[in-house]
Amino acid sequence: MSSPSEPAGVPGSKRVGVIAAVVAGTFVVLVGVAYLVAYLVAGDKVPKDAVVAGVEVGGLSTAQAAEKLQAELAEPASAAIKVTVADEKGKISPAHAGLSVDYAASVERAGGGRSLDPRHIWQVLTGGSATPAVITTDDAKLRAAVSGLASEVDRTEKNADLSFDQAKIVRVKARDGITLNQRRAASAIEAAYLTAPGRVELTADITKPEITTAEVDELAKTYAKPAVSGPVTLQTGAAGDFDVTPSMIGRSISFTAADGTLRPELDAKKLREVADDAVSTVALKKPKDATVRLVDGEPKVIPAVNGTTISADDLAAAVEPVLTKTGKQRTADVRPTVAKAKFSTAEAEKLEIKRVTGQFTTYFPYANYRNVNLTRAAKLINNTVLKPGDTFSLNRVVGERTAQNGFVAGYIIKGGKFSKELGGGVSQSATTTYNAMFFAGLKDIQHQPHTLYIDRYPAGREATVAWPSLDLKFENDTKYGVLVQAYVKKASPGVKGSITVKMWSTKTYDEVDSSKLARSNYTTGRDITDGDPNCESQAPVQGFDVNYSRIFRNDGKVVKTEKFFWRYSPTDRIICT
Repeated sequence: MSSPSEPAGVPGSKRVGVIAAVVAGTFVVLVGVAYLVAYLVAGDKVPKDAVVAGVEVGGLSTAQAAEKLQAELAEPASAAIKVTVADEKGKISPAHAGLSVDYAASVERAGGGRSLDPRHIWQVLTGGSATPAVITTDDAKLRAAVSGLASEVDRTEKNADLSFDQAKIVRVKARDGITLNQRRAASAIEAAYLTAPGRVELTADITKPEITTAEVDELAKTYAKPAVSGPVTLQTGAAGDFDVTPSMIGRSISFTAADGTLRPELDAKKLREVADDAVSTVALKKPKDATVRLVDGEPKVIPAVNGTTISADDLAAAVEPVLTKTGKQRTADVRPTVAKAKFSTAEAEKLEIKRVTGQFTTYFPYANYRNVNLTRAAKLINNTVLKPGDTFSLNRVVGERTAQNGFVAGYIIKGGKFSKELGGGVSQSATTTYNAMFFAGLKDIQHQPHTLYIDRYPAGREATVAWPSLDLKFENDTKYGVLVQAYVKKASPGVKGSITVKMWSTKTYDEVDSSKLARSNYTTGRDITDGDPNCESQAPVQGFDVNYSRIFRNDGKVVKTEKFFWRYSPTDRIICT
């Protein structure tokens, strides 16, 4: 019989299957509903425990998480990366190095964003962990930044050094050479971005110097310090004693790197130079060069006279052995030796200064300043010797026209007017010397006639001088020496004076002459009234052009001709009121 609860016509096994199917369907529906609910709850949120580069972003939407990351990482992401390369420090700008944070990718890595994957949904609802930020790198910019860093920190090794400043010891420490390993540095910088709070130690190749600081310290202790510990007393015997001071010693010693070490060197020439004043305190005899002088109106060779000296080599040889000694042991013997004259008697005789090759005389009216100034100039010019190739400079020979140099005030031409200055009249010595040089056939280097014509001089063939720029210069371009003779016959009231200059030598040309002084193109000046209390009245003189030539002859034939031209300005009539 069938059970009263069973439907009529339905077997029992089928009923069980139906129930199971209903239950299973219900379960699926419930699971689906739960999954849907979980999916909707998870949304696009980041897992609840997610932390990106130290920033908590769990439970936030991806947009919110990215925004929070950008806000909190902006400062550290842009902060310079501090680096150390050996003993050098530097900084790298992330922006210049092409380093930046991809905030969206960082959120995605942390689990942010929608997904139908139940594992993802489960992680969002229950999980999450700390993850690093996603870094993007522009490799070209990173290499460029590292190369720039290398240019700042790379250096060659430097040896330790030692020197003297007078008697003060100066030490320079050794320094290692540094070469940044750029490939490894790029990797280290990229890895340190946002992760290394302190300085990043970058790899570098180190080159050691040959001469170390310790070596220099030892050399300073054993040599440099004793060397300048006190003066060295030099005993010359009968000539007396003198001291070479620590300052003189320090100025003469240098230290040279050689064969991987530092060696001291005493410069004998330098030591003799800086110790010259000390050497001159002992009784030495200075040598005298040979020269040529006029004696009884004729040129005569004055023989050279040798003297005595302390030679540079002898001085250094005496000083060097006692440099590392101290106290009373810093004493040495040095003996004077012969000091030969620089210009020997034989060399003076070879100048062949024998006869007058050119001379000239100019005259001047009486005025005390002319007697004084021309006499003084002639005295300074007289007995000047020019060797072959030497240049005569009147400004150098006569010097500045000052009261201390023996000159008084006299008339000069200045700005087209006659005015008074110290040394007035000296230009007449220049004109006379120029003409003597002219007829001796020497080379004209610099001369300038007056702007206004003075009728006691040959037109155009004269010279004026002014300290220090306007000069009379000529060169002894012959193979013989030249002796310049100058003397003055003083003027007196009513009697003209004169200055004569002669060039003594050996003739290169049989004859040197001047062509006619051809004048042309005459001009006249103005009449000027001057109310200045210091006014000097002035008579008018015409201006004009002058042309002439210097003619050189040998064996009666012209071998050379030099042309000259000058233009004189007219002299204004100045009426003082």
